Amino acid sequence: MRALDDGWQRPGPTPEQRRADLVVGVLMGLGSVAFVELLRATPGGADLAGRSTEAYLWALAAVLPLVVRRRFPITVMLLCSLAFYGAGERVPPVSYSMFVQIGLFMSIYTAWAWARHRRALHVTSGAVVLGMFAWLVQLVVTSPLPDVPTAAGLASPAVALTLITFGINIVYFFGAIAWGLAAHRAARQRLQLEQQAEELRTERDRSARRAVVEERLRIARDLHDVVAHHVTGIGVQAAAARHVLDKDPAGSREALTAIESSSRSAVREMHQLVGLLRDDADPHEVQPSLNGLRDLVGEVADHRLEVDYREVGEPFPVTPAVGTSAYRTVQEALTNVRRHSTARRAEVVLRYLRDGRTVEVEVLDSGSPTGAALDGRPGFGLTGVRERVGLHGGECEIGPRPDGGFRVRVRLPVEAAS
Repeated sequence: MRALDDGWQRPGPTPEQRRADLVVGVLMGLGSVAFVELLRATPGGADLAGRSTEAYLWALAAVLPLVVRRRFPITVMLLCSLAFYGAGERVPPVSYSMFVQIGLFMSIYTAWAWARHRRALHVTSGAVVLGMFAWLVQLVVTSPLPDVPTAAGLASPAVALTLITFGINIVYFFGAIAWGLAAHRAARQRLQLEQQAEELRTERDRSARRAVVEERLRIARDLHDVVAHHVTGIGVQAAAARHVLDKDPAGSREALTAIESSSRSAVREMHQLVGLLRDDADPHEVQPSLNGLRDLVGEVADHRLEVDYREVGEPFPVTPAVGTSAYRTVQEALTNVRRHSTARRAEVVLRYLRDGRTVEVEVLDSGSPTGAALDGRPGFGLTGVRERVGLHGGECEIGPRPDGGFRVRVRLPVEAAS
């Protein structure tokens, strides 16, 4: 019996368990009284002559404490033991009652299964067991042996009866203790499992909230990309329209049309992204994907920047998250070409790699850095690209090309879309 006093305390009984104890205690009391009444009608009832009332009282005292056995387990064990001893001394037939014997067993079992103060339980149980066996020794020594013929066994009648009596009582008392201790340990394990399950539920809820925060951060990055892309395009087109306003009205009209189209696209995409932040947002709302890369290239290309688009490999389905990340990567890279490069030409390549599990997008230009790009500080856009790639467990290569220009290459592992 290891860890007898490890500090753990079993929670008290529930209201349902208390009601069950009340019912069991009352039924045991009625059964014990009925047993005494039946005992009076038997030949052994002669020992109760003139002491029937006392017999009834001892029979009730031995089992009625069970009505609160789980609320006060140690006290109930002590009371039942004292009543058992008193009945055995005053009216011995009552102590042989099946209900009294069961009641004492239940009190010992309950004490070891439910007692919260384990040290007090050990002391009380030791006193009960030692007292009972001391009483048993007294009975064996002082009681006369029954008048029986000489036995044919190896042991004498006195030794045989003594061994049988002590063997039954050892199994009785220590069986109740072992059963109660097993119930106590089972309750502890059950409570630990419930606590672990609650911790898992808490961690799952925490992970879900963290996922929502990460998703909102992703949406914020998307919003930054959308605004930067379209505002940059509007700025370039407005500058072009201002330069050719007097010389080339048709060219300025074309630039103004592009500004109008870009502003509408920006508003539409911002509405979609901001809508995702609402609790009632539609989770199935269409997000940018690989299918929109060709249209994106067409929107970016103008008289100042030509953009070529190529697809390499056999297309295969990808998950929406990967498609959106690849689209935003190309969008951010093209925005940077227009804002921070002298390039007049750029190339976008979409590659479906042969392993069927990886998609790669690459944006190349041959220009030189200008403006804010010369100070060497990374912008929020490329930082967002790296964060996206990290979330997917992919690889990215961002930096100057050996032969001039700039390269943004992102490789994303994908799972087949259902």
